Amino acid sequence: MGRAIDGSALSWAEAEEAAPTIRKWATEQLLRLWHQQKNRNDPDPLWGDEIEYALVDLDRKNSRATLLLEQEKVIRQWEARKFCLSDAAALQWEWATYVVETTPAAPYNGRITDLLEVEANMRQRRQLINRFLLPHQQAMSLCVFPRVGVEDRWTTPSPPNRLVCPLPRYQLLAKNVQSRPQGRMRTYFPISRDHLTSSPFRDDPPTGKGILEHLCLDELEIGTGCCSIQTTFQAANESEARWLYDQLIPLGHVLLAMTAATPMWKGYLVDTDIRWQRFGDLVDDRRPGEMDFVPPRWTWNRTYLSLEKPPMLGGNTPLQPMDKTIKNRLLEGGMDNALAEHFASILTRDPLLLTRADMENLNESNTRLFELLHGCVWHHVRFKPPLTDNGPGWCVEFRPMEVQLTDFENAAFAIFMYLLSRAITTFHLNFYLPLDMVGESWEMAQKRNAVVEGRFWFRRSGWSSNFYSNDPSTKSTCKDSGHRQRAEEEYGLMTVHEIINGESMSGGFPGLLAMVWQYLDYTDVSTAEKAKLTPYLDLIERRANGTDPTPASWMREFVCRHEDYNRDSYVSERVCYDMMEEEEETSKEFL
Repeated sequence: MGRAIDGSALSWAEAEEAAPTIRKWATEQLLRLWHQQKNRNDPDPLWGDEIEYALVDLDRKNSRATLLLEQEKVIRQWEARKFCLSDAAALQWEWATYVVETTPAAPYNGRITDLLEVEANMRQRRQLINRFLLPHQQAMSLCVFPRVGVEDRWTTPSPPNRLVCPLPRYQLLAKNVQSRPQGRMRTYFPISRDHLTSSPFRDDPPTGKGILEHLCLDELEIGTGCCSIQTTFQAANESEARWLYDQLIPLGHVLLAMTAATPMWKGYLVDTDIRWQRFGDLVDDRRPGEMDFVPPRWTWNRTYLSLEKPPMLGGNTPLQPMDKTIKNRLLEGGMDNALAEHFASILTRDPLLLTRADMENLNESNTRLFELLHGCVWHHVRFKPPLTDNGPGWCVEFRPMEVQLTDFENAAFAIFMYLLSRAITTFHLNFYLPLDMVGESWEMAQKRNAVVEGRFWFRRSGWSSNFYSNDPSTKSTCKDSGHRQRAEEEYGLMTVHEIINGESMSGGFPGLLAMVWQYLDYTDVSTAEKAKLTPYLDLIERRANGTDPTPASWMREFVCRHEDYNRDSYVSERVCYDMMEEEEETSKEFL
């Protein structure tokens, strides 16, 4: 949810005027923090996940499903009782008033027994939210509600009394994200055409004209209600965290395509399956003159951090935005160039959250200003330094995955990402791609049915370390990678199936799942424990080869075969209600 803010908020004009001072002190706070924590070691591979649930009201009398604006009620009641409850989960605020974020009450550790508790913990979180709702109201792991933003009723109460979380943090974010670019943001979805879809299809915004054959969304309050699943991993030290951060960057587009769960907006089927770009468009605070050279705050990563990265892997353009004064101060303070550029690019952004109390407490003895700037840049992988001596260590957050419809699916992806992160750090696996290939693959991942039809850049050779190649338990997986590295290109266009499950050709890429299984062998996981993990990893295999549909494919198919669907791309109130009912029943099957 990000750090809370206290006190009277500065207006945007005041915050913009104070920005140079804020950047200066945030830089000093970061340097002090880095010197305190740079030699820190945390041997325990702690990790956790965050899942956002949508609150849905199922009006069975009228066959109407709507989003329930009861976030505050749920969290306030939980906060009032949490000290007398032995919950295994925690509830947190999120941007939209129909969304509740959940986490485990404490981090998981590296034991297999903890992995086998992940699904149960996710189920308990859903049940915890439902405890504060009426019987016909449900917490649903739904990426985007199909009829969000329609002209008809789509919320309870209706019309909506408040769509943005009442906490000052979110109120100020919503205000300043729109104030900085001096206008409302818009995003457009290509319509998914059917036999009776209106032609030409038009969806003009309140002012101006839209784009033909595209759906228009220009309400920040609606677009920011997307739900996702994020995983965070604690590394042993800064060096390991930087390596893990780098290797997760080329995996983002693969997992985004595998978890696609957004085939409809505003009551229409659209020709994309992913929420990522649409959310990013609606929190894009760039001004017109910045569009061509400054990436948005919500975007894929454009920098690697490890000192072991191969040369010439940067992007084709300098990292932006970049205040050279900040970068030089970080270099003078002892940071290497890669780390200094990374943080300088973040700290160069204008502050979106600033209060009068912040301006009255300018010093380097805390991390508040650094956190306020760092927490408002939303890359698909986030590098997180330790903030306190007693809190989490050097961490890496993996952010691209869309939330799945069931706790079993969400657990499968969380478990897979944890095991893969351990394989990466244990075997020092190398998945580096040139950053322009990452960007190209990121665009492909957002296309309809990309998990089956897309081809993505991936490292086909040179991915194994000497340790991985020489260890007897892993030798079969990479027995000839050295020969292939000399004989073929290091990178190639591959399907998700080939990246996850391996290439069928002799000596081909073995697949990420094979590396996970090798890690389990290497760590002497028992046969019985492997058998319990198998259903989760089998789901990953099936999703990658297309035999298990993505939530987006399942939802699209549900609409198209519904008796009330008129083949006009429109998702009616009845179709939406029946879909929500079926999703609720499906989630109960795993209880």
